[in-house]
Amino acid sequence: MPGKHRAHREPSSTYRLQVTERFDLDAAREVLPYLDDLGVGWVYLSPLLEAHPGSDHGYDVVDPSRVDPARGGPEALARLSEEAHRRGIGVVVDVVPNHVGIESPATNGWWWDLLRHGRGSRFASFFDVDWEAGEGRVLVPVVGDDDLGDDGRIGNLRLVDGQLGYHDHRFPVAPGTADGTDDPQVVHGRQHYRLVGWRTADHDLNYRRFFSVNTLAGVRVEDRDVFEATHVEIGRWFREGLVDGLRIDHPDGLRHPAAYLDDLAGLTDSAWVVVEKILEPGERLPDRWRTAGTTGYDVLALVDRVLVDPAGEQPLGDLDDRLRGGVPPWPDLVRANKREVAETILNAEVRRIARELARELGVAADEEWRGPVEAVLVELLAAFPVYRSYLPRRS
Repeated sequence: MPGKHRAHREPSSTYRLQVTERFDLDAAREVLPYLDDLGVGWVYLSPLLEAHPGSDHGYDVVDPSRVDPARGGPEALARLSEEAHRRGIGVVVDVVPNHVGIESPATNGWWWDLLRHGRGSRFASFFDVDWEAGEGRVLVPVVGDDDLGDDGRIGNLRLVDGQLGYHDHRFPVAPGTADGTDDPQVVHGRQHYRLVGWRTADHDLNYRRFFSVNTLAGVRVEDRDVFEATHVEIGRWFREGLVDGLRIDHPDGLRHPAAYLDDLAGLTDSAWVVVEKILEPGERLPDRWRTAGTTGYDVLALVDRVLVDPAGEQPLGDLDDRLRGGVPPWPDLVRANKREVAETILNAEVRRIARELARELGVAADEEWRGPVEAVLVELLAAFPVYRSYLPRRS
């Protein structure tokens, strides 16, 4: 019966709905009677801010200043919130503070402006770009192997309506850089970015990204201006009472997770917030963090064990031994895989740490210096006992 329970400061339970263009916020509102009958405490909505066109997951936000029109827009969120609260159901929304989507630069005004104006962009400080490593340019890893010429020319590069086109990609042209030429190679050489082979990303990328996903660029949410720009719409949700809590995606991607959660508490009047934090066995969530807890990976690991018959361990283990010829002890396997990641798909990040160390120490980051330092960093990361450190303590 509708109204038999009411929203509290903390949910008794949550039920997640994946909001997409095909299942928008109005469609989500229509299932609220069913969730009410189930006794669900809060409805948990996937990311709602404007995402890359066609994105079903919503974690590739391109405009954090508004609810995605493709998902129903702010009016549909208001309708869902009103009906949920009428039934006593709270609303929690998934939020992505670490990165934005840059797959199609024209859809992300901040990234487009950065590519067009380089260091002079008013959004240059929003992104973590190592300009020196790119010789003053942002490296954009999109070029296919067949289009990389030995002479440095890029195949299938052309000028399209005042923009640089590469297959279906479009990139901005800096003011005045296309004057007096119609050669796209010449125009490309004058830009604040450089299109490079897609394979170079793992070793040479010079902007921070989400893991090894080149199309998700990290933003400096630790800076107050960036925090306010990326959370302007989220703040409105709480000022107008539309949303009751937040699920924070990948806080470990942030420079200072604890400081971010402090800022978020100030924005939301200390609303209920949980974080998607990966904890190693025996590791505790930092007490300093202003959060109600994690999203439950550690609990799910325990539940998973309850649902798995331990009698299957021996026959499945024997089968694995026969198929793979045996495996090393678990700690050795973990360490070897961490080392492989540090040497391959995340090697660009290792190399950036080495460059940062050189700058801190005031030494030249030449190959003779970097090689041994990068090797030490790889071994340090392979031996790291937890997902990440939280130094200094304010992190």
